[in-house]
Amino acid sequence: MKKAYNERWVENLIIQEKGKSWLNTKLLSTAQFEQLLAAFPASFYRPGTFVKIGLFLFTLLGGSFFAGFLSLFFIENAQQKTFAVLGIMCAICYYAALEYFIRRRHLFHSGIDNALLYLANGSAIASLYILFDGLEIWQYCIIAFLMNTLTALRYADLFTVFLALVSLFVCFTSIVFKFPAGKLLMPFALMLFSVAIFLLNKNKLRSYYAGCQRLVKIFTVFVFYLAGNYYVVREGNALLAGFSIDNVPQIPFAVLFYVFTALIPILYGIIGLKYKDRIFLIAGLISAGISCFTYRYYFDVIPVAILLILTGTVLVAISAFAIHYLKIPRYGVSDESVVDRNTTGIESIVIAHEFGQSPEATGIKFDGGSFGGGGAGNEY
Repeated sequence: MKKAYNERWVENLIIQEKGKSWLNTKLLSTAQFEQLLAAFPASFYRPGTFVKIGLFLFTLLGGSFFAGFLSLFFIENAQQKTFAVLGIMCAICYYAALEYFIRRRHLFHSGIDNALLYLANGSAIASLYILFDGLEIWQYCIIAFLMNTLTALRYADLFTVFLALVSLFVCFTSIVFKFPAGKLLMPFALMLFSVAIFLLNKNKLRSYYAGCQRLVKIFTVFVFYLAGNYYVVREGNALLAGFSIDNVPQIPFAVLFYVFTALIPILYGIIGLKYKDRIFLIAGLISAGISCFTYRYYFDVIPVAILLILTGTVLVAISAFAIHYLKIPRYGVSDESVVDRNTTGIESIVIAHEFGQSPEATGIKFDGGSFGGGGAGNEY
């Protein structure tokens, strides 16, 4: 599908952000960074965070007023199908305005285009729901999934990707429930489905979809853990069965879910450290916290005050040791907030060579000539 934003500019934005991180770590000089900006331009309109929020809210308000104004022409014939027609008309207008602002004003996730996209998708999906009244949940989810997926392919918006994922998993859950053993096998089915989506998402796409693929990865990693978490499975099963909170029965395969709750965070941590994957590492830490809450909820053996003191002390000690130990990079892991200096140093030298300057380095000096990280020049 043709992309709405200038794909070359999107790639240049990524290069600029990388160059800015190199500038902050003194791998590029200010002059070299300015040359990088000139060589990789991106003329998108990208306001600050607070301005973006203001533009987003203002656009939502303006779009609502527009829909209310159009509804005045249909008020005399206020029927269900009439609202569907009104929604389709609003969606067409929102999409047209979105395309206009992107082409003419060079917006790029600046608040205005995000709000117009959400208004357009919401109007279109609501209209389709009205037109196809009486469908099952999984069929409504398919409509939402297709609409959000199509727009995500064009606009690469993270929220539409999130909605598409939620729709897809709800659709899958609804279909599994139709089978006699669906409720019993639901956790395992969700875990397998998460793995399948994760593997499909591993195919490397263009940088235009880098953020979207990262979101899909985060979503599937956490769904896989939550589907195997004992607390989620037990309380979810009780909720579906209509049991009260004080009378939650034991679930089948309880021991297996206890094992999942304990081992998945450890597995995530190992993967994150072995493959230098920040998402898995953070997911492992968060899921470890959820696992501790799960075991504490069902095995109340230590008073809360003492438990908090002990866990806080242990965490502070581990954090202090890790910060001190990883000041020097070990096994490719470092406490520094930048990637490996060796690789970025090589890349900065290549870029600096393209810009006609050598990077800042204190290499070996030979009399009047110079020999730095970039190799010898025409002087010696």
